[in-house]
Formats: sequence, C-alpha cells, structure tokens
Amino acid sequence: MSLGRAGPDGLDEARLDRAHAAHRALLVAAAALCVSALFDLAIFLDFQWARGANAALIVSNGNLVELLFLGFTADVAARARPLPAGPANSDDAASLAKDREVLDRIDHLLIEQRLSRDENLTLSRLARRAGVPARQISGAVNRLARKNVSQYINDFRIAEACRLLRESDMSVTAAMLESGFQTKSNFNREFRRVTSLSPASWREQNRPSTEPTGTHPPHTHGESKSRLIQTE
Repeated sequence: MSLGRAGPDGLDEARLDRAHAAHRALLVAAAALCVSALFDLAIFLDFQWARGANAALIVSNGNLVELLFLGFTADVAARARPLPAGPANSDDAASLAKDREVLDRIDHLLIEQRLSRDENLTLSRLARRAGVPARQISGAVNRLARKNVSQYINDFRIAEACRLLRESDMSVTAAMLESGFQTKSNFNREFRRVTSLSPASWREQNRPSTEPTGTHPPHTHGESKSRLIQTE
C-alpha cells in the first residue's frame, strides 16, 4: 500500500526508465490479489452454508469478473500519471533553498559527471552518489520541477539525444543508447513528451542548413554563351 501511494519514485531500486511500468505492474498485482481474495472468501462461505453447491458457479463467474477487472485496472494504470506534489509551505524560504541546493547537486551529477547517461541509474544509486536521502531528492524534484525523478532524469537524456541528432550523423538508435535509454518504446515516448515530435521529425526540423549563404550557383555554359552574344 505504501509503495502504491508513493508512486514511481517510491520504487527507488527500480531502474528509472522502468519505474512507471514497475509501478503500474504493482497496482495491477495488488488489485488482482484483492479480487482473488474476495472470491476465495465466497467459495469458503458457500462450503460452510451450502456444502459447496454453488462453488463451480462462483469459480467460473469469479474468473470472468477477475479477468474483466484486471483489464480495467491495467487500462486505468496505463493512463494514470503521477500528480506532482506542491510545496508544503510556499513561504518557507529555507525549505525552498534546501530543495534548490539538492537539485543543484543532482544537476551537477547529471551534467558534469554525465550520470544521466547511465542506463542502469536508479533513485537509490543517485541518492548514494549525491549523499542525499532518496526521499529528499524525490521531494525536491516534485516541488521545484513539478515532475517525478524519472521524468526529470529523462529530460537530461532527451536534451543529450537532441544534441546528438542535431550535431552528428549518428543514427536515432545510436543516439538513444548514447543518451542513456535502453528501449525504443521508452525513448520515443519520452522524446514526444519533451519535444512533441518523433526523433526523426525533430532531427529533420532542427538540423543546421548545409547550404552556403551569400553565394550563387555557377553559370552554365549556355548562360555564358548567351551573355557573350549579348555583349557583342
């Protein structure tokens, strides 16, 4: 229950690019266990009161309802997005300053030490490198950046991927791996979240022009001959 309420950031040992999927799987598993327990109770009561006369019917209906419920729960979990937590006290300057200090330390690790490119990065590992408790990092990111830690890290990864796509001839897959992503589905989803474009479309719109400016194409032989005739 506590992990479910904490959201993806509560899974501090999960790899950051899989935190959302792991949290959704946790919710679905919890819901399935609750439904299964209810039908087990119904079967037990049927054996107590009716000597199991309705057990087969309960089992068949239970399986059907459980499958429908699991499908509904999975759909809700897939559509769910964690709501960013606001600051407990917006007037508390000291608390905000501490959050800013934590975020500055995290930014230094992600940019200067290129920790964002580590595809196996977890919140727990990030906390150890920063020397800051994982819960404090999660709270600072939620309050100041208005997003969870996974999204915050992926923003840096997408920025690096954009730089590679713009400044090099590296393939999209190579840029994905170099920036810290491991799966195309997660990379494409996060790329669209940040840029509203696919990687290929973004590259097409943002590659610098290679055509020289202030120059004209050379004249053809026919053009030169025509001008020569006119001057004569």
